Amino acid sequence: MKHTLLILILILSTLPAMAQDADEEDEEVDYTQLEVDSILSLITPNTPDSTKARLYFEIGDISDNVDTVLRYSLLSLDLCKETDIELLAYNCYYIGWAYYYQGKSREALYYYFKSTPFFEKLNKMKKIGHNYIAIAKCYHELNIKDSIFYYFDKGLAIFQEIQDSANIAYVYESLGNVNSDFGYTAEAVKYYQKSIYLDSLSKYFNKVADTYRYMGRALNTVNDYNTAELYLKKSIFILDTIADLDSYSRMVKYVAMNDLAEMFMDMAEDDGNTQYADSCLAYIQKIGNYFLNIGREDLHFEKMELYSKYLTFVGKHKEALEVLLDAKQYMGEDENDVLNNEYYGKLYEAYENIGDYKNALECYKKQDEYKKNYTNDSTLNVIANFKTEQEMKIHKAEAEAKQSRMRMTIFSLIGGLGLVSLLVFYIVRVLNIKRKANRELTDKNQQLDQQKSEILAQRDEITAQKEIITQQWQEVEEVNQKLVSSINYAQRIQTAAISLQSEVDALFPENFVYYKPRDIVSGDYYRVASCGKYRVLITADCTGHGIPGAFLSMLGISALKEYCVTEDDAANPGIILDHMREFIKATLISGTEKTIDDGMDMTICSYDFAAMEMRYAAANQSAYIIRRGEAIRLKGDRMPVGRYVLDNKHFATHIQPIEHGDMIYTFSDGIQDQPGGKLDNELGKKFLPKNLVKLLTEIAPKPLAEQRDIIDNTITQWRNGRPQVDDITMIGIRV
Repeated sequence: MKHTLLILILILSTLPAMAQDADEEDEEVDYTQLEVDSILSLITPNTPDSTKARLYFEIGDISDNVDTVLRYSLLSLDLCKETDIELLAYNCYYIGWAYYYQGKSREALYYYFKSTPFFEKLNKMKKIGHNYIAIAKCYHELNIKDSIFYYFDKGLAIFQEIQDSANIAYVYESLGNVNSDFGYTAEAVKYYQKSIYLDSLSKYFNKVADTYRYMGRALNTVNDYNTAELYLKKSIFILDTIADLDSYSRMVKYVAMNDLAEMFMDMAEDDGNTQYADSCLAYIQKIGNYFLNIGREDLHFEKMELYSKYLTFVGKHKEALEVLLDAKQYMGEDENDVLNNEYYGKLYEAYENIGDYKNALECYKKQDEYKKNYTNDSTLNVIANFKTEQEMKIHKAEAEAKQSRMRMTIFSLIGGLGLVSLLVFYIVRVLNIKRKANRELTDKNQQLDQQKSEILAQRDEITAQKEIITQQWQEVEEVNQKLVSSINYAQRIQTAAISLQSEVDALFPENFVYYKPRDIVSGDYYRVASCGKYRVLITADCTGHGIPGAFLSMLGISALKEYCVTEDDAANPGIILDHMREFIKATLISGTEKTIDDGMDMTICSYDFAAMEMRYAAANQSAYIIRRGEAIRLKGDRMPVGRYVLDNKHFATHIQPIEHGDMIYTFSDGIQDQPGGKLDNELGKKFLPKNLVKLLTEIAPKPLAEQRDIIDNTITQWRNGRPQVDDITMIGIRV
């Protein structure tokens, strides 16, 4: 009887566990795949392409598997017509999403930029905002810093305009992630807290949980383990309380588990406590093959690396090596030098732990090779996809051109009203002068007879005054000579500040410099510098010329010595222009109550001849590459370095591949704005940019010294005796 009762108790005690196992088995059924199979069954060889495109799109829309989304979205995109705007927009967006989560940020950028104009035609502002944030995150992966915050700002502006608090919170969360990656943990936490506050108000608790996970990860990087554990567990707890989790939130829950496992492993290694290691293992076992099942091989690879780390900690070195070797297959097609460097570093340690020094040495060599690759050339990934970058620049340039046209229309209206006002003022003033002149003429006629009698008396006085005037003239001449001497000395100072020809020759062996100030001193200047692997050339045109321009040029040269120094500076010329603008604004407002709007136009080119690429940024200037008889325009931002209506906008850094034999010209606007031509036109017409480009295209193959002479002769003939109206600077570099 006792045995029977004991067996009954055991059976009853196992029923909850059996029910739980049954529930878990139900959860393992892939209902999404069943729905995908159901949609595929509707497609036959006779199904029209338009129907296929819609059905394939639905598969990409419902699936949470990255590979599935990519495959069927690409199939749908191939079958779309030009009129299928909505399908084109969402397919491109989903393809970008899939490539991003596969670690292929360059390919993702291409499709995100491609989807944006489609969403604009559909007037879907929210999706455009999502696109900008996705583009910013891709630039973050590619480490192009100035573009990261440029597109975050654009996305945030859209969400604020449409008062979308949920997506404003999402932008704050993303900014927190960027700041965390850059090591600004305190700043990152502030953005995370803003995001949590907004999502809590909207009761988006799954997003709150996701942000808590990011906060935990950020604090773990600075060894604040207690707070990190609190936030990570808070994330999991919130998600466990939500019924019917969507696929992304379910993935967040498992990623938080992986983050907790990694944190416990760090704690175990810090103080040698095996209990922390056991906690790490418990979370790894909970995760199982979840990441592999949803197509996130990158996350599965990270989990396997962490498991190998645990095995090493507990002394199971052979098992740790086997796990690492097995993990290699999940690194993905987009392996990079950084990832390989870390992986072979761990393999080296694993082989060394089991005494296999031969394989350890091979892994050490591979680690060193990958380390050199990503240390010596951090921009190879960007260069490898030049066409993608070009299309991104075109999209960006089109958007900026649209804004520029709108601004020009407004400015033209304001300018037209101003001109009409000036014309009316001028006419009234001329009439007043004429009336006054008539009155004065009458008075003078009346006084003429009286003055005639006084002439003889005044003759003696005039003689005396003549002597005084002669003396004063001599004094003025002396002052003038001193002034000219001072300006000549100022020219010597400015010439010393501008780079010498020998310095230009040292960095750019094939070059010419055509530098022709209008007056003794110049508002144009140029400088060259060597910053790490970059050779930098700067061409600038300050507001005005002569002495005022020279003052500004010395101010600019002084600032460049501070902001263009390191290799990181040269890699981001757009940031140099941002710093220059803030310096000019702060300097020109100091000590005066009046607003001074003077500044400068500038082009900064950073050449990396080893990688055959040029990074450049331009403020109100353009440059040209002449390649095999064809002119390539390098457009910059339509704003100056100084106070401006849009001076909160960042200058963009552009990346331009270069080829041997390229002629690259940077210049101020002195040549294209020079009046000249036939003498029957007293004022003369401007030389114009199109004529300058034509001239450069014709002379590009010629020797550098001959090019300089041709440019000088051409502009002299064009002036046809007219005065030079502005400073002229042009620098030509042959790659």
